[in-house]
Order: sequence, then structure tokens, then C-alpha cells
Amino acid sequence: MTETFEVSRYRVTSERSLDIGLASNIHVHHRGDRGVDGILRLIELAGHDGPLEAMLCAMCREIAVISGVEIVSVYVVEEDRLVMRGNHGFPAAAIGATTLAVGEGITGLVAECMRPVSAEHAAAESAYKHVPGLGEERYPVFVGVPLNGGGRAIGVLVLQRQARTFAPEEVTLATALGAPVMLAIERRRASAVRSARLTGIAHVGGAVLGRAAVVPTVTSHDQALTASEPLSIERAFTRLRDDLGRAMKRLVSPASDVPDPATGGALDRFALALSDGRFRERLAAVANQPGGLRTVAKEYARAPYRLGTVCEAADQVAEIEELCALLGDARALRPGGIWIADRIGSVVAIIAVARGAAALVASDVIAPCAIAIARAAKLPVISDVAGLFGWVRPGDLLAVDGDHGAVLVHPAQTDIERLRHAR
Repeated sequence: MTETFEVSRYRVTSERSLDIGLASNIHVHHRGDRGVDGILRLIELAGHDGPLEAMLCAMCREIAVISGVEIVSVYVVEEDRLVMRGNHGFPAAAIGATTLAVGEGITGLVAECMRPVSAEHAAAESAYKHVPGLGEERYPVFVGVPLNGGGRAIGVLVLQRQARTFAPEEVTLATALGAPVMLAIERRRASAVRSARLTGIAHVGGAVLGRAAVVPTVTSHDQALTASEPLSIERAFTRLRDDLGRAMKRLVSPASDVPDPATGGALDRFALALSDGRFRERLAAVANQPGGLRTVAKEYARAPYRLGTVCEAADQVAEIEELCALLGDARALRPGGIWIADRIGSVVAIIAVARGAAALVASDVIAPCAIAIARAAKLPVISDVAGLFGWVRPGDLLAVDGDHGAVLVHPAQTDIERLRHAR
């Protein structure tokens, strides 16, 4: 008996098809389809950040399974030569050691003419170039497809097997399989172009690796108003109260139950702001109006008695503006991220602790109370990082060295390994 249940206007059956009316069936291709699974895996691998050679070798293994061949190689153009950077089927020593000039051998011909080239018996062709130690004479049937990007070949994908000439549809498949490989190489090159070592002032030590997450501001909230659903102040305050509870668990010492004065004062001000009914009402009235959050922040901060603090009005405005900016969607600030901002105050530091940030980095100053909070939570902190927003984009891989005040943008694999050993 086939079980059927309703999903929207589609009827889904246990036979894994979606029946729409009487005229057609939409079939969901679940796991188990070797070709589909392999191609999806190739696309996934193209986005990995590990060593290029390891990634390309993994892609070669997937391509070998999809196409049913014994040998798969990826050559990458480096200056004027083709260097084998990925392989399945040849000795591991061939990777990095096997090189050809562009135009040399059949593989070089592929790069030169930027078109697929196939051969029934490669060694019998005049363009063939023997490479000692590979043993490729056992796999004479050859097809090479160019990995073209930016109007030039950036590499070559080669498939080899023992028998049976590659049919036109197999050449088409090989060409299609080259697309995610080309994407992986191009992505790595784009990252390398944007690699940089930025320096600033170290405040809290430690070495971490993570993805850049840009801390929202009230200005970015205003810009997002037209692109998002209305902000619910009640839900936002509930989320911030939960954040405060998690932060207090990390920041309050189990031995004394009392944090240091700077941290304790920041927690108190945060809690008082969240418990102020009039503040919440004013925010609810203007939250979805451009400039509304900033106006309320300034009004609230200019009445020091509400916070029980003698801080300067400018500091209070910045603190409450941070709180207002963090009322929005929290999905951009995920655990393990490197939080970056122009300036960082105590509210951002508290939320960073609550949401599991890995480090705090600012292009300008970081408030002393924010540094105290980060120190209590053992979060590396660096301020005054020149060029931070010129180099870093959301989601970029960053290595933060809080001991030396360094931020590495798209660090090299050697830097990543050094960082991991230091942790």
C-alpha cells in the first residue's frame, strides 16, 4: 500500500514522486544516484578551504567514480607551465612533480587550443610526451578538457583508461565535470589575490580561526528595512534577554558570583535597558521607521539616571545604539565567527560572548569595558586594524592572532597549521 500525504498543493507518495494533477510527475532524485551524488559532491568540494592539492585529489576521486575511469588528473597553469596538482590513479609522488609546458604533449595541446582533445592510443600520437615514472602507458585511451576562465585556460582535466575510445557523450560529460574543478581553482586564486596580513593593537591574547561576521549598526538596520519583514520588538527583547542570561553564565565567576567592576557595570546597564518598559514602547513605535532606532537611542542615553551611570553621554549613546542595532535578525552572527566592526562597545561584547563569537576585531577603538568583558570570556581582541573593511568581506576566512595584533585574511595553509598548533 502506498502512503500519501499532502504538502502544499503537491501530493507526495512513499514511491518518492510528486504528483501534480493528472498530466505530469516530478521525481525527487534521492541519494543513491551515483552520477547526481558525485556531481553534487564536486560542487561541495569546490567550496572547501583546505589545501588545494588535497581538494583537487578528492575531486579526481569523485570524477573517476562518476566517469568509470582508472586515471583522473588535474593540471593547473602556474606561470607558463602546467603542474599536476590533483590525481587519482598515479603514484602520489607525481603530484607537484609532473610538469609540462603549455603546448607540450597532448595535455599541453588541450591548454593551448582551449578545446577538448581525445585519443584512442595517446602514445602513438606525435604530440604525445612521455613522463617517466607515471606508468601511463597502461592507460592509453585519453581525453583532456580545458578548464577555461577569463578567456584563457587555467588548467586541464585529463581522464585515462585502458580500453574503449571516449564517445562524444563521454567527452561532453568530462567537459561538464571540469566546471566545478575550474570553479575550485578560480576561487582559490581569487582568495589568494585578497590574502593580506593586517595589524592592529592587541588587547586580549589567543589565536583563532573563523569566518568574518560584520556586526550590524543602526544604519545597516535602516538600509535593510525595505528588504525585510517588520521588526518585532517583543521577540527581539526576548532574544536579547536570553543572550544576557547566557553571557552572565560565562562572565560571572563561580567562586565569587561577582564579575569585575567594569564587566558588572556593563551587565547591569544592559539588564536595566532591557527592563525599561518606556524604552521598549518607544522602540516599538519607531523600529520600522528610517532613523527611528538612532533617535530613541539618543533620547534614552541622554537621561543618565535611567541607567544609574555617570558615563559620558556620547558613550551612553554608542552603547544604546549597539543594543538597538542588535535587535534585528541574529542569523548573520553565528557561533565561531570573527566579529568585525568599526567600533566595539560593551553591548556588542556581551552579545558576542552569549552567541559564541571567536574573536572581536575593530577598525577603530574598542571600549575598555568591552575589552574587560572579552578578557573575562577569553576572546582575542584587536583594535585599530587599518584597512579592515577594505580587505575583509562577510564570510571571509580570518586568522586572528591576539598575542601579536595580527589579522590574516584568507591565510595560507602553513599559517592555518601554525595557528592550530598554537591553540
